[in-house]
Amino acid sequence: MTHLFSPSSAGCRKRSGEAGFVLVFALVILVVVTMLGLWALNTSTMENMIAGNEQVYEQKFNIAEGGIYTEAGKIGYSTVSWYTITDTNQLKQVLVPPLGSAAYDPGRDIANENLPASVADILPGDATRWPRENLVGNYTPGNTEMDYSYLVTYLYPDTPPKGFSATEFSNYKFQINSHRDIDIEAGGGKVGVKNSL
Repeated sequence: MTHLFSPSSAGCRKRSGEAGFVLVFALVILVVVTMLGLWALNTSTMENMIAGNEQVYEQKFNIAEGGIYTEAGKIGYSTVSWYTITDTNQLKQVLVPPLGSAAYDPGRDIANENLPASVADILPGDATRWPRENLVGNYTPGNTEMDYSYLVTYLYPDTPPKGFSATEFSNYKFQINSHRDIDIEAGGGKVGVKNSL
């Protein structure tokens, strides 16, 4: 009788120190793969948070920038009386709607303690006291999604651009600040007849 399998044969001998090696190796690989998975998950979550914050920042920046363009478009037109300059030699004039009027805060969003008592209370660095406006004209109470604060300042008269008579025209310089959790400042000029804007 011939035995095909014998515990004493060379291929079936137990080697000392290798018992359970495959199990330990598999567990180590499983832990490493789990750690890589957790790292990838945390990285994805962090990237989503960064992308979300970037989107919010871009939206606020676009609202503030839109506010600058909106206010710049009103300068020099008689439809907005508070941007009419009566004395072009009075430099650094803060140009705002009448204090306490509906034009100053159409949505009634400014807290009472921040309402300025005079134009001297409106400071360039304190957007809480600046006039408010809504980029899309939505003044529904509590809806401040497209609101921005702004401050327009007449700076000084300057020489007009090429092609305009320097004796008849001036390039009136303005500074416009807009705020929507982000401060943006822009400057520019409006060409007009001397001593009249």
